[in-house]
Amino acid sequence: MKTKEIEDNNNEGVITTFRHSLDSIPLDLISDILLKFPAKSLVEFTCVSNTWYSIIRSQMFIKTFMSMSISRPHILLTFKRNHNDDNELLFFSSPHTSQVSNDSSSVVSRHEMMISRTSPGDYIIHSPSVRGFLCCSHQHQYMVCNPTTRQVINLPEDHGFDHGTMKCYMHLGYDPSSDKYKVLRMVTQPASNLVSEHSVYKLERQQCSYYPWRRVEGARIKPWISSVVLVTFDFGSERFGQIKTPGENFTCLANYKGKLAGLSLLGTTDAGELVFAPSSFSDDFDVFYFDIKEKTMRRIKVEGVTNDEEFRCRRKHLCYVSISCDHVENIYMY
Repeated sequence: MKTKEIEDNNNEGVITTFRHSLDSIPLDLISDILLKFPAKSLVEFTCVSNTWYSIIRSQMFIKTFMSMSISRPHILLTFKRNHNDDNELLFFSSPHTSQVSNDSSSVVSRHEMMISRTSPGDYIIHSPSVRGFLCCSHQHQYMVCNPTTRQVINLPEDHGFDHGTMKCYMHLGYDPSSDKYKVLRMVTQPASNLVSEHSVYKLERQQCSYYPWRRVEGARIKPWISSVVLVTFDFGSERFGQIKTPGENFTCLANYKGKLAGLSLLGTTDAGELVFAPSSFSDDFDVFYFDIKEKTMRRIKVEGVTNDEEFRCRRKHLCYVSISCDHVENIYMY
């Protein structure tokens, strides 16, 4: 018994000494050290002490980490899967590869998070990654999620909205002037495809008090890109605008495993390469980088998804994927 008491006293002494050592380190130095850790570790480090929690959750630390994260964007892959009676949404991320890589190479993806619902119905991705946040829905529940922190924010319901006769389209955006994230909702009437109502919801850190949807003025337009005009929305001024387009489809045809396949344009890299990928697959998943100047294309195989036993789809079934080309890690928590 005495031996155990001595061991317990020694352990308490070590813990106390460790805490005193942490308290003796300047806060600026702790912040600089923490910035060298990955985002997932920082989320876990908020439980180490009140001091670390305050540092990691501070606006200065979050903005500094975001500036670093923007310089190293990732590709975010969002897969829909029906597993047993559950409807699941799985998020994987992988880094972009450099131009010096071979014509055909591979990268390893990382499983970020999973959302699961037992009720029937597929998930819908309403917008690509916006500074690490995505807007999606399941049935009539709309939500904003952060794959880095694995936080899911349920958007408030509008009891005046009739899901049986109306269609709803959501778009997530960021207002740099106020450093706020906003969701634009466009509602169409059943008799036409024209938008009859526009409203905006601003995400706030205090989730206990829901801020209502605010109506904004907007033209009666179609909620998707026209072949002639691209409708824009400024999340700062909350006003609509229009940009004329050349009327061309943003897809290309490529030789994909011996077959002619239509690839969707996802975006560009810092080096100016165009990034393409298929919207569905049954086996391996590849991302294509096209160099406009050199007129060359390289293929990158994304590993760590289809070789996962729990995730693997049957070959006879297609697996649908939504892709964000400029996903960044964001440690902001609501």
